[in-house]
Amino acid sequence: MASRTMSSQFWKISRSNTALAHQWSRRIAKPLPFILEEVNQRMVNRAQIMRPVEGGVVHQGWLHPGALPNVKTLFAGRELAVFAPKAVTLPVAQIDQAAASFLAKLWPGRGAPKPSSAIALPINAPLPVSTESQAMVWSPLWLHAVADPGQYMAEWLRVLKPEGGVFFSCFGPDTARELQGLAQTLGEPFPDFADMHDLGDLMSKQGFSDPVMEMEKLTLTYSSPAKLLEDWRALCGNHLESRQKGLKTPRQLAVATCQLEALRNPETGRIPLTLELVYGHAWKVERKTKTDIATVKISDIKGRKGLK
Repeated sequence: MASRTMSSQFWKISRSNTALAHQWSRRIAKPLPFILEEVNQRMVNRAQIMRPVEGGVVHQGWLHPGALPNVKTLFAGRELAVFAPKAVTLPVAQIDQAAASFLAKLWPGRGAPKPSSAIALPINAPLPVSTESQAMVWSPLWLHAVADPGQYMAEWLRVLKPEGGVFFSCFGPDTARELQGLAQTLGEPFPDFADMHDLGDLMSKQGFSDPVMEMEKLTLTYSSPAKLLEDWRALCGNHLESRQKGLKTPRQLAVATCQLEALRNPETGRIPLTLELVYGHAWKVERKTKTDIATVKISDIKGRKGLK
C-alpha cells in the first residue's frame, strides 16, 4: 500500500521543528515530567485491548528515558525501535533485568543486559524502517508539536504490517486555555491544538481504518504563577514559527504574573491549568484492489423468450 502525504498547513499557526528539537533536548536533561509519565501509563492501560500482529514496535513520540520502562514491559518480547531528534541512552527495562538474572543462574558468567540507545532522526524525516515491517507504532504527546502530523501518519501507515496498529496521544484544543489571554497580552502567538475529530479525519485520509478517538481533561493546580509557567515550558513551551526571540522584560513578566494571579481560586488558593488529552488508535487494513470485472452466476443467465 503506497503511503499518502498531506499538506504541512494542517495548523493555523505553523510549528518550527528546529525549535521543537532544541526544546526537547533541554527537557530530557531534566527530571521526568509527571504528565508524560501519567499519559504513558494511561496509554498502556488502554492498549491492553489491542492485539497487534507479530512483529516489532516503533516508538516515535515525546521521548524521555524515564517514561520508557512501562512501555517496554507492555511490549516485552518484541523488538522496540526508539526514534528521537538525537541519540540518547535508554535504561534497561526491569523485565530485561529479571530475565538476565534468571539466565545468569543457568549460565554463570553471562553478562548483564546493556543499555540501548534511541536512534537519531530529524523531526518529520522518513523512518529508516522497511515498508510493512512493524506491528505497532507508539507515539505519546508528540503530534500536536510537529510541523506536519499528516507526514507522520503517512510514515506510520507505510511501515506497519497489514493488521498492525498505531496508538498515540496529544494535547487537544482546551489545553492551557488559561494562558491564551496571557499570550495575547504579551504579543505572543498561542498554538492551536487539534480537535480529536480532526485528527481522526486526518488518520482516515491517510488510509487508516476506523480510528477510535477518546478525550479526557485534567486540571493541574499551582501555588504560584512561576511554578505554573515552569511546568508549561516543560510540557509544551513555545515552538511556533512566529514566536518572539529573546527574553521577556521584567514589566512583561509582572503583567503575566498579575494575569495568572487573577485566576487563583479563592476557595483552594491555587491557580488552575487545564490539559485536554486526546488518545487515538487505528489499524492498517489491507484493502483489496478493485477491478472492472463482474461475476455472474450461470443460473442467473436466462435465454431470450421464444428460443429453445
